[in-house]
Amino acid sequence: MHYRVMDIRHLTVFAAVAQDLSFTRAAERLLLAQSAVSTTVRELEHELGVELFDRTHRQIRLTRAGDELLVRALDIVDRMRQIEEAMSEPGTGLRGTVSMGLMTAVNLVDVPGLLGEFHATNPQVTVQLRTARLGSSDLVAQLERGEIDIALLAAVNRLPASLRGGVVASSPFVVVVPAQHPLARSQSVSLGQLDGEGFIDVPLGYGSRRISDDAFAAAGTSRRVLMEVAEIDTVAEYVVAGLGLALVPQFAAMGAQDVRLLRPQEDIPPFEVWAAVSRRRPLRRATSALLDLMKRELVDPLVAGSPDAAPATNGA
Repeated sequence: MHYRVMDIRHLTVFAAVAQDLSFTRAAERLLLAQSAVSTTVRELEHELGVELFDRTHRQIRLTRAGDELLVRALDIVDRMRQIEEAMSEPGTGLRGTVSMGLMTAVNLVDVPGLLGEFHATNPQVTVQLRTARLGSSDLVAQLERGEIDIALLAAVNRLPASLRGGVVASSPFVVVVPAQHPLARSQSVSLGQLDGEGFIDVPLGYGSRRISDDAFAAAGTSRRVLMEVAEIDTVAEYVVAGLGLALVPQFAAMGAQDVRLLRPQEDIPPFEVWAAVSRRRPLRRATSALLDLMKRELVDPLVAGSPDAAPATNGA
């Protein structure tokens, strides 16, 4: 008789590797030895009779079978967490895990302070932080796939229909020029005056990049992006080096030396940070408690239950 060895542990480890596309990062997140993670995945592949990862490239990739299993594994792991929460004894406090996605280099929300307060009230809840690989569009996809429970992301105009949430912080856009630039003595500038200039920006898929691109398109001004950088808070350094100008949220250039921040004369919507969750997945109690804390502590009111969360995707 053949007894299956697959259990929730196998699925949890597989999901971690699949989300990070790295055995090393998954091992660090799970607090396991990398050899234990590799062995667990191999056991699962042997049990299912398929390869879940293509290991022939420099970075591992999910196979078609791996893609299909990931959707089901995340659903099973999520259901198990719901069962654990439901079976916890009344009065023992919240338990479980909250997976939270963040934008890189966006400091408009004091995440350590927020989570410190959350931990003080809910010491038995584990919070796993994950940063976006491809900007806010990546965080949206992770929420939709169920890979994370909540995210702080940038949204343009409004959240996708698959998500709900609200604005928790914002920052106006500024034009960043070198201190020696002919426009440096101005207080404001129209985008039309920047025609022909080279620019530095973050890659496509980042919320701030979309706002910048839309602003120049609305002004009828072409823009040449000469350099794309991964971290929005480094843009000003490249401006100082004479590699171009930048149109970025003000927070990204605050404190930069030898640059001037000019107010755009056009009506450019601010960069807004949203706290977002999926509409399609039930909200676990630990995630709901974190949302409640954001409602109380963050500057702008969080409209977590509104079907049309106010208008307004760290990468930025």
